[in-house]
Amino acid sequence: MHVSNRKLALAGIAGTVTYAIADLFLYIGADMLNEDRTKLLSIPEWRLMASMWIAALGSLLMLMGYISLARLFAKAFPKTGKYLILPALICYGGIMYMHFTLGVYEPLTYVSAMKAGIPNKQIQELLTNSMNYLNPLTMTLVVLGYSTQIVLITGILTGRFNLRKRTAAYIYGGAAAVILAVILISKLTGEWGFTGSLESLFEMTFFLPGYLHFTKLEKENPTQ
Repeated sequence: MHVSNRKLALAGIAGTVTYAIADLFLYIGADMLNEDRTKLLSIPEWRLMASMWIAALGSLLMLMGYISLARLFAKAFPKTGKYLILPALICYGGIMYMHFTLGVYEPLTYVSAMKAGIPNKQIQELLTNSMNYLNPLTMTLVVLGYSTQIVLITGILTGRFNLRKRTAAYIYGGAAAVILAVILISKLTGEWGFTGSLESLFEMTFFLPGYLHFTKLEKENPTQ
């Protein structure tokens, strides 16, 4: 079982990288610093379709990672683990919804509307209205994501994951280093589209504790 869980966690890690690649198809070349949202939506259809299929693969891999996370929570928190995983699973569903709706369908709709001759001002009004409806969902996903991070940090610091406390510093320090590196590359190259993949890469922190935990168990019990 431990080997299976380790591989599931590894699949989740691979899923975040795959999702990051899907994000790059949406954001590379886009004017990320422009307040006009339509500047982010003029994306060729082939890139939208590529992002959609890559994200579909990433979603499958991340689902495997969340299965491993659920098993980790159930093992570390026997009484509450099945409830603690719920925010993470809801967040996962929201991530997929946001990617396929905002990331793919919205720019596809924008490109189609432009080709149909709909005035840009009218399109902007429609986009503004849709964002107003989605803002509560966005905030909810942020809260759910951070609540899962709190559980993960608690599990590491209390020893429930059978990992050293400094593991938390390594995981989140590494995440901070990756974020800074991407921002630096974006600043040096002038291509701020790279920053569009940061959210997906940060979600790797959801699966790293489980991967380290189950890898350690496998080494301690190689015959199981």
